[in-house]
Amino acid sequence: MIHPITGFALRPADAFDAAALAELRLASLTEMGLIAPPDAAEFARRSRREYWTLLREERLAAWVLCVDGRVEGCACVLFWNRLPYAPTSLHAEIAGVYVAPEFRRRGVARELVAEAVAVARGRGVRRIVLHSTDEMRPFYRALGFAESGQLRLTP
Repeated sequence: MIHPITGFALRPADAFDAAALAELRLASLTEMGLIAPPDAAEFARRSRREYWTLLREERLAAWVLCVDGRVEGCACVLFWNRLPYAPTSLHAEIAGVYVAPEFRRRGVARELVAEAVAVARGRGVRRIVLHSTDEMRPFYRALGFAESGQLRLTP
């Protein structure tokens, strides 16, 4: 669909977008300083396989931004089951939100995240979570996400 405000095409991703999603993930982690150049090629190979598997098994759904036939942004939602809980054990995590720098500040990320949330709600998940950088916390708060007080064990 062509977004009425941005004029860009937003569409659901499929398994054939695995390579593009892996490329965007590499760009995101590189931008954050979390991937060293010597590790990039192996990471790209592994992430292409993992995206392909997750999409084919429907454990991941994603929306992508397409500009001139290229995928330039995405938002993903990863699904998993927790211990049995009423009415459902299905949970979701919004992850991998990334827009190429030249397409930022146009509302694209907001629309991509909204689509990912809609997919999660459509599957009837019990809870939607995400992990954010400090810089992006205000963005996600404006979309309705709140601090959860979750604790985690770090290596």
